[in-house]
Amino acid sequence: MSTPLSILKSLYYLLKASHSRIIVIITLATLLSCIIVFTMAGKTNSMALQAFCSLCMFDLLFIGTALISAWNIENRTKKLHHKIQSTSNDSSTSLFIPTQTIVTFSYGTTRFEVLAVFTSTMLSILGAFFILKESIEKFFEQESIHTEYFMPASIITCIMHLIVIYFVRNQSFDHVISASSSSWLQEHVSDICQNLCHNIPGLSPLLLPRINPLALLCWCDLSIVLSDSFLLKMGYGNFVDTLSSLFIAFMTFGTMVPMAIYSGKVLLQTTPPHMIGQLDKCLHEASRLDGVLELRNEHFWALSFGILVGSLHVRCRRDANEQFVLAHVWNKLANVVQILTIHIFKDDWHRHQAHTFMQSQTSNYVSSSDNNGFVIVT
Repeated sequence: MSTPLSILKSLYYLLKASHSRIIVIITLATLLSCIIVFTMAGKTNSMALQAFCSLCMFDLLFIGTALISAWNIENRTKKLHHKIQSTSNDSSTSLFIPTQTIVTFSYGTTRFEVLAVFTSTMLSILGAFFILKESIEKFFEQESIHTEYFMPASIITCIMHLIVIYFVRNQSFDHVISASSSSWLQEHVSDICQNLCHNIPGLSPLLLPRINPLALLCWCDLSIVLSDSFLLKMGYGNFVDTLSSLFIAFMTFGTMVPMAIYSGKVLLQTTPPHMIGQLDKCLHEASRLDGVLELRNEHFWALSFGILVGSLHVRCRRDANEQFVLAHVWNKLANVVQILTIHIFKDDWHRHQAHTFMQSQTSNYVSSSDNNGFVIVT
């Protein structure tokens, strides 16, 4: 019972914050919009409009991810402040800790936001496949499509989606969008923008920056739905609506796949591709430090978005100072790896001596253990 109560208490204090009140208002508006637009889409019998209105469902997942991210950051900040306060109150704390404390170590709720992003993108991909199936079934049923609700439902969906994307602070999705690879829709639009800017240089500040894939998906879906409404009024039949819904499903799939792949790789504890070059540079600099003979068994992986965890073994000279080597190796990697474990091995043929060093940056909101500073296990 203590865990659910603590979670509810944390959510209560989170919702009391000013930015969370704005999120609650936007959430209520999004729920109301979902009810309105899906009611309109059901009356039109148009799969293209229903596919476009499914963006409102993704908006709810987006808001949920934002709340989880904010709650996670709030918990980490409180733990860090509590740790700093306890450390300042107990200045006689020893730097030596027993090995058994490492067995009970846990990263806590750090990976919750990664799982939330992965779940949101995968549900959107599954929704795209559902739209694909329903569109083919609707085509063979040949039901009449009414176009009177196309315009209001499309405008409401577009406005609410843009409000959620640009006014709800979501650090998790912001990181995934910036770090993941571009979707095929972004690449094609980027090529078109580059050609336009080549002919009209004044448009470069507006068109050359990387476009938000979620906003780009909204604008493309809106143009398809409005074109579908126009062609249906011209009497082109249900084939146009089916084709439009298929286009929307494929664009949704292509937009969500890069973000799902990136968050899935984080869950699989892989090294982010954009960090490999920087890690190699830092390891090369650390290997050239005085007293360091060899770096081996390096392993670095992403704990969460923007949080890197790593461990490595350092073989140092027999006459080298372990504290000196620990401090300098950590100093080279501290700007890249937030939670770092270093094993020091003395180059001694007669006596095997091993030291373990763990360091977590207190300047970052992530903390690896309940001890700050240098922690040595012998």
